[in-house]
Amino acid sequence: MVALDYVKSGLSGGRALAISAALLFVELLFIGSVFKHSIDFECLGNWPLWACSGASGAMIAVYCAMGALAVTLMLRPEPFRVLLQGANGAYRFLGLNLAGTALALVPILLLREGDGASMMWPALSIWAIALTLMIAGLALFVAPLERWRSFLDENWQIVLPVTAIGLATPYLASMIRPAWLSIDFIADVTFSAVAWITQLMGYEIDIYPEDKIIGAEGFYINIAPVCSGIEGMVLVTLFVTIYLSLFRSELRFPMAFLLFPIGIALSAMFNVVRITVLLIIGLEGNEELAVGGFHSHAGWLMFTVVSIGLIALAQAVPALRKAPVVTPQSRPQLVPLRQDPVSACILPFAVFMLSALLVSAFASQPALAYPLRALAMAGALAVFWPFLSKLEWRPDALSLLIGAAIGAMWVLIPVEQGPAPYGTLAGAWLVGWFVARGLGTIILVPVIEELFFRKYLERKLRLRDGLLWKIIPALIIAAIFAVLHDRWVEAVVASLAFSYVMARRERVEDAIVSHATANAIVFGTALTTGNLSMI
Repeated sequence: MVALDYVKSGLSGGRALAISAALLFVELLFIGSVFKHSIDFECLGNWPLWACSGASGAMIAVYCAMGALAVTLMLRPEPFRVLLQGANGAYRFLGLNLAGTALALVPILLLREGDGASMMWPALSIWAIALTLMIAGLALFVAPLERWRSFLDENWQIVLPVTAIGLATPYLASMIRPAWLSIDFIADVTFSAVAWITQLMGYEIDIYPEDKIIGAEGFYINIAPVCSGIEGMVLVTLFVTIYLSLFRSELRFPMAFLLFPIGIALSAMFNVVRITVLLIIGLEGNEELAVGGFHSHAGWLMFTVVSIGLIALAQAVPALRKAPVVTPQSRPQLVPLRQDPVSACILPFAVFMLSALLVSAFASQPALAYPLRALAMAGALAVFWPFLSKLEWRPDALSLLIGAAIGAMWVLIPVEQGPAPYGTLAGAWLVGWFVARGLGTIILVPVIEELFFRKYLERKLRLRDGLLWKIIPALIIAAIFAVLHDRWVEAVVASLAFSYVMARRERVEDAIVSHATANAIVFGTALTTGNLSMI
């Protein structure tokens, strides 16, 4: 009778799995946003650290487990194909999932600022039960219990360890971080290298090796373990892992594994350069720029440079790449750079990111330099005009409507107004700044971001055909897109909407128009209200 319910629903198992993953992602995002923004309760002010980190880490752990299982599905699809074969989604089990979602919101009624930990255990218990109901409902929606038992009996050696690793990832990261930071020898090497280079350049400095303090004339910096470059090394390692996974068919193994030590060495070297430049900027009297701008953003600038350098190295060194099999019939014709679709998608985005990092690192008021960024972005797009001019601009009503909805969401959610980003500009300079900001926001940024995120990266992540292979890349892109925006919840929703717009007709032009419509509404509202913080 249970199996009959699945057959009658007419929903394929793969589609049910995709719906379940998307639904759980949205539900956890919604629950987390509600408890973060909608109630007057500071967790660390009432509960012990382990409870707060455990509660917030639980949602991240589920995301990590979903990602680990998604990767397993990509690498070993056959067991999942057997699980989903003939197992159609039974909608009645979604009620169990929605009941769990509603139960997860009950602690809103229990948590009050100043009550301490009196409601801690009831809230944690409710959340544990709610999460169990949510996942159980979605699992039964995908396939009947009997098929899950058979699936786990045959594949538990793979599924259980992968799930456990995914669930444990955020907690392991938290536990391992102090161990990374305790590796003093990396901080010692960094400190010695910075001191040696600074003295080599003719600066007279005070050096205190035991405390890792270096400087002169009232400006001193402390090269603590956290500044030793370990986090950059971890980021580069993660980047190389993702790059090797995505382009494994084009790379030569095991030679390609050399990118790991090369990337780590470059990251350490550039970190020494970063701290040395920071110290010199401070010694030259620009303390505010050194600590405020350069210190905060130069690390990301160096990571971007290293990442681009590693890609260039992998592309340029024959020993790291497989030689393509070329026959006279299949010999590819070289496409001029200005007409190359891949270059048109990647290089303008690289200019977009590097310009942001450069002005953040070297300008005390980065927003004032936006016209320079707009000029750089426009120049990068102009290089690829032969490619861009061939795009077909036939937006439909739904693309415009979805863009308008995203724009309305962005302006209706309140955001605190900050200081004017244009500083003390006035007259023609102020008009020029607003023109550049408007052109960048409404035209340049939508074109650059959609070409990179939707046309290139999202399609690159579609390793196979089918709905699931559209949803998983869209979720990954939404997470990356959110990292680049301060208002990450709104950014996730916007990214998913733009991915849907493109997927409808497989036209990136629709996503660009939708994105531009949303940004036009946001910029127009910001201009009329004077609250430029909403952009």
